[in-house]
Amino acid sequence: MANINERAELHKTIWQIANDLRGSVDGWDFKNYVLGFLFYRFISEDLAAHLKAFEAEAGNEEFDYSTIDDEDVDDDARNQTISEKGYFIYPSELFKNVAARAENDDNLNETLARIFKNIEGSAMGTDSEDDMKGLFSDIDVNSPKLGATVSKRNELLTKLMQKIGAMNLGGDLQDARIDAFGDAYEFLMTMYASNAGKSGGEFFTPQEVAELLARIACTSKSRISRVYDPACGSGSLLLKFVKVLGPEKAKMVSFFGQEINITTYNLCRINMFLHHVPFDKFDIQLGDTLTDPKHLADQPFDAIVSNPPYSTHWAGDSNPLLINDDRYSPAGVLAPKTKADLAFTMHMLHHLSTTGIAAIVEFPGVLYRGGAEQKIRQYLIENNFVDCVIQLPENLFFGVSIATCIIVLKKSKADNNVLFIDASANFVKDGNKNKLTDDNIKDIFNTYVERIDVEYKSRLVNNKEIIANDSNLSISNYIEQKDTREIINIDYVNGKINRLLTEEKEINDTIERLINEHVERNVAELKELGEFGKFENIGTDKKTIEGEQIVTLLNYVDVYHNKHIDSSVPQMKVSASDKKVKDCTVEKGDIFVTPSSETVDDIGHSSVIEETISNAVYSYHIMRYRLFVKNYILSQYINYAFDTDSVKKQIMKKAQGLTRFGLSKDKFASIQIPVPSSSEQQRIVSILDQFEASIANLKAQLAQREKQYEYYRNKLLTFE
Repeated sequence: MANINERAELHKTIWQIANDLRGSVDGWDFKNYVLGFLFYRFISEDLAAHLKAFEAEAGNEEFDYSTIDDEDVDDDARNQTISEKGYFIYPSELFKNVAARAENDDNLNETLARIFKNIEGSAMGTDSEDDMKGLFSDIDVNSPKLGATVSKRNELLTKLMQKIGAMNLGGDLQDARIDAFGDAYEFLMTMYASNAGKSGGEFFTPQEVAELLARIACTSKSRISRVYDPACGSGSLLLKFVKVLGPEKAKMVSFFGQEINITTYNLCRINMFLHHVPFDKFDIQLGDTLTDPKHLADQPFDAIVSNPPYSTHWAGDSNPLLINDDRYSPAGVLAPKTKADLAFTMHMLHHLSTTGIAAIVEFPGVLYRGGAEQKIRQYLIENNFVDCVIQLPENLFFGVSIATCIIVLKKSKADNNVLFIDASANFVKDGNKNKLTDDNIKDIFNTYVERIDVEYKSRLVNNKEIIANDSNLSISNYIEQKDTREIINIDYVNGKINRLLTEEKEINDTIERLINEHVERNVAELKELGEFGKFENIGTDKKTIEGEQIVTLLNYVDVYHNKHIDSSVPQMKVSASDKKVKDCTVEKGDIFVTPSSETVDDIGHSSVIEETISNAVYSYHIMRYRLFVKNYILSQYINYAFDTDSVKKQIMKKAQGLTRFGLSKDKFASIQIPVPSSSEQQRIVSILDQFEASIANLKAQLAQREKQYEYYRNKLLTFE
């Protein structure tokens, strides 16, 4: 892309298209249409640019393939183009021309189905047949999910083509747009994976983890010609070698992979094209890698990277032929039928060249489980194949919150040691996930390369020590954890308790005085909350989209656990559009409530904002109540009123739902509370504030008493 701003704008635009147009279609299903039409536009423009460049060399610099008639296409030129690009598209079938006619094409669905069939068919009988076959099979232009009638479906398809056609994807396709298309595709898959939860993690590895794996696999190599991923998903992991090696060295690389899911298999091949990998430079196969491997006849691979499915089921010992399979037989046992992790590991070891490196994301159980897995680990260690084990932070992957690890395999190690690296703290928070930064990646990679002992971080362990430890590869067995327990200053603790006791007496005296003051009581008028302010739930999402402003998010948990909120409470960083930043502010006196939950009791938890929090927005999971006329005392009074039995009963009566209950803005506005004079509001708020202060004081006392107890317990029982 020309610059980072264009890239960010592209991301915002394409995600908005994906969400605005899908209508009632599930987002996960609609991805096939968005990604598919992005691919259709790419191959159309790529082909046109290729032919334009060819004609320019012949002196015809004004040539525009999209303007000529189909009948004028020469058969020899068509065949030559197929041999060079792997496919062919007639001018009338180019994305640009079909999009221009779409609004007036009552049979657009049939037109597209025919064109997709023609594009795939153009490769039939050629070297690229397997690379093109079925690429458009997941784009069902006749699906009732797109609309109840053909006209409705065509209306949606037209809008999608127009929106994708209008996207700014740079200048000359031969340089800028290649990165733009590939980057847009990667961004979309990241967003779809993050929204799909567990199913998203099955086809997409976060780009930061992919880069770390590729860097490790390329260590000390001046040239890599063959890279492989036996569970390649959408291909993002394989394509990370392009970034790590650089565009010139990447031209020498051939990409090999296998994927069991046909939709993901199609995504991977599309991804290769969009990153301008020539059809004869990738070999992506469909099938079960463990029982039906497609690359056994190939030469060994220089670099293998993979994030195979965790603890998936496979045939195992129910298939008597597998124990004699050259991939698994060296270990003498097969991985358990319910945990195929180490079957993938043995498969990759078999395919690794003598000087190659394999970097594999593994489920943590493979490091320590017994039985057959212990025997496989013992085989790997006794034969000196395990080069390194890296503990990754938790919550890096979509749909998996546990901490995974990386096992690095080599067949020609320079020593008989395994390097253990604890990288569990190398991350930053990114919304509701953790993320590796560039510095984190650099630190982990440098630790791997330096291969030395660093306290609490890395340690070289001899194979004999590991085997004596039942071939257990858990990081905690070899790297001491840093003691982060607090050193208790008993003089400070004792002084703090004395100060809190004094403060407690002062608070109790204040409460008693305020309660006993002579003030006119029982004079209040019942009023609806809608008379004083407005409820709104236009908040933003827990996402980070490049190009948007980074802001602090006030979320459901913040409100649920805090009665009063200042700028220290919200910590989550997300991004928000300019409009959201403007409309979703968090100002002093605002009250936020929890509008829905699985139980009615959790509806109506409220918090008052004690100070305007700059550069902050609120989550769409909570509701903001803002007074028409700012009055902080009234805000505090209403905040306390939400906890009364009267309001709770009204919420229970008004809540609607079956498995999840909630209150609308109007229902909240109709809640009635007794409203006394301003002076009485002030007195009530002051009393309740003191009770809150008393509770906080007692909690602080308890915390210090616990430290005091811990100190004296250790001192008395150790006789120090």
